[in-house]
Parts: sequence; C-alpha cells; structure tokens
Amino acid sequence: MNKKRIFKYFLQALLLIGVGAAVFFGIGYYGYYNSPEYQAEQEVESLTRQYMEDTYGGETPEETLELFISALEKGDVELASKYFVLDKQEEIHGYLAELRDSNGLKNAIVDAHTLKLTKNNGDRVFFTIADENNIVEVQLVMIRGLNGKWKILEL
Repeated sequence: MNKKRIFKYFLQALLLIGVGAAVFFGIGYYGYYNSPEYQAEQEVESLTRQYMEDTYGGETPEETLELFISALEKGDVELASKYFVLDKQEEIHGYLAELRDSNGLKNAIVDAHTLKLTKNNGDRVFFTIADENNIVEVQLVMIRGLNGKWKILEL
C-alpha cells in the first residue's frame, strides 16, 4: 500500500512539473512571437523577399537609366517609378504624375538624357548634371539591389 501511495505522489509531482514546464515554455513562445524583435525580423524578411522578387531594373546602371527614360518618354509614370527602390516608389509615382500633369515631364526627360556617370563605388553609382562652374545641379544615385538589379535610390 505504501508503494502505491509513493507511486501516486510521484506521478502527481511529475505531472505538476510537466504542466509547469509547458506553461513556462508557452509563455516564452508567446512572448517571443509578440516581441518587437520578432516583428522586426518578420519585416526584414518580408522586405528581403520583396527586393529579391522585384524584376524591375537593369543589369547595369546605364541600362536602368535607359529603361527609366524610355518609360518617361512613353508617359508611363507607374513603370518609371518601378525603377526606384521599393521604399520610394509610391512617393516618386506621385511626383512623376504631378510632373506629367503639369507638362514638366519633357524637361525631366531632357535632364535625364544629359545625366553623366560621374562616380562608381561598386554597388552605388552617381549620375550628375553639372553647370559650367562644375557645381552639381541634378544628381541621380543608383544602388545594386539584393537580386543584382540596379535601382534608383535618389533623384
């Protein structure tokens, strides 16, 4: 009889330890998936996936510039904005649409044709237009994306 009682208490203690461990790990699991760190990780993974799946842009900076100019010449501001990094596409789309609606797109196309590659840092290049005093008036910056495509970072 004493052995049964000891076995019963042993099982109860084991069950209590098991429930305690489950609660402990459950709280940790729940806390991790609701933590700002996990949310930030998920955001980074999502952005990385979007950048890897982005097919717009050229294999070279010059090709991306040509594609951008071609889209502007067609008046396709949506396509032209896709040659920018993902974070700026919406903002640039609005800016280019305003230019198109105010007939300023023609000047932008002329400027784009006169851009000259002035600096190449490997994964970042600079196209500029300078005045007669060699002061930069317009600068376009491109970076190589995670998928190897060149995207416009700044205009």
